[in-house]
Amino acid sequence: MYQFTDKNGTFKMERPENYNYLYFPVAGEHGIKSSLTPNWGGDSKLNQNAFIMEPVSSENLHNNRSGRNFWVKLTGEGSWSVVGASAEAECAKFSDMQDESELTAGLMWQSSERKSRKYPVSAKVTSFVPMKENVEIMMVEIVNEGEQPMEIWPVAAIPVYGRSADNIRDHRHVTSLLHRINTTKDGVYIRPTLSFDERGHQRNNLTYYVCGVSGNGEKPIAYYPTVDSFIGEGGTFTNPRAIADELPGMPCNSYIEGKEAVGGISFAKKLLQPKESVSYTIFIGATENEDEISDIVDTYSSISTVREELERVKKYWTEQVNVHFHTGSDAFDNYMRWVSFQPFLRRIYGCSFLPHHDYGKGGRGWRDLWQDCLSLLILDPKEVRSMILNSFEGVRF
Repeated sequence: MYQFTDKNGTFKMERPENYNYLYFPVAGEHGIKSSLTPNWGGDSKLNQNAFIMEPVSSENLHNNRSGRNFWVKLTGEGSWSVVGASAEAECAKFSDMQDESELTAGLMWQSSERKSRKYPVSAKVTSFVPMKENVEIMMVEIVNEGEQPMEIWPVAAIPVYGRSADNIRDHRHVTSLLHRINTTKDGVYIRPTLSFDERGHQRNNLTYYVCGVSGNGEKPIAYYPTVDSFIGEGGTFTNPRAIADELPGMPCNSYIEGKEAVGGISFAKKLLQPKESVSYTIFIGATENEDEISDIVDTYSSISTVREELERVKKYWTEQVNVHFHTGSDAFDNYMRWVSFQPFLRRIYGCSFLPHHDYGKGGRGWRDLWQDCLSLLILDPKEVRSMILNSFEGVRF
């Protein structure tokens, strides 16, 4: 099923979309917590009351169509999802027309290479959270695998939930009426007016966003900021009318109220010569300071900067897990690297924020905290002092 490729837990899987219930954690130290399936489903959130993407449990992983997606419309040929999340890809599964795909993942990053059987195109998609910025980065690289020039139209599409997990079936429609959506030069911003949750009705201060830039700094040219504008009448996220009919999208500085939101971003058409590649970077996040969104996009407007940051992230988490095993079995040693990484994941995700851990609201009990402290005494001792002091602050005499 999977094969380790080094001594740090990095592994590969062929056609991972053929296995149900798979997902992978991608997070950082500053609050954002994501889960990604092999087709880039899953969700992303800051906490129980700030889900960027719709909350998912394990059964949603194979049911939901509203995951991260990036479309390539090939002029005169058809449409292709670089993450394999399309009606056409679903129909081709388990046949000789299924895309060739391979997933590679390591500590806090995931990458997938996919080559179409039907179209002369391939893509590599990589997701991670940078060291300093609280944002999920999705890097897309597309290659013309044919022998003739190929014109492509690239469109990113990430549905934005933008509210508390409680609203999944408690005022889901009402809270969508609170959405205030703006298209900017960088992407789509969603800032609900209020937040409905167990704390009551509060003024919302978070802006949820999906932004994008090409690998050489080119901005989007049009937007699909709502579900209606993207999937169209009768369409779905795996077969959207905006892609099928090449709908023009909305311009920059458009404003929409009271709709379910999508980070739909259209880039200019691009003519790729044989074996030529082009890259795009998509940013998914939430912040109380809208000014920092443009700063993040500008910081990573070059694909070389994105790649450099990915290498820093890999190095950081590899060094954090400072326990190595030498048993004579590479597979077991690599597996134990992941066991050693578990306390870091528990510190970030707690008991609540991965699809199989869909209970509670992010808190951890006394036993959980002390169990984590014992593990982190070995792995990350500098953080344990503050954790112990914080734990004792909660003790009732």
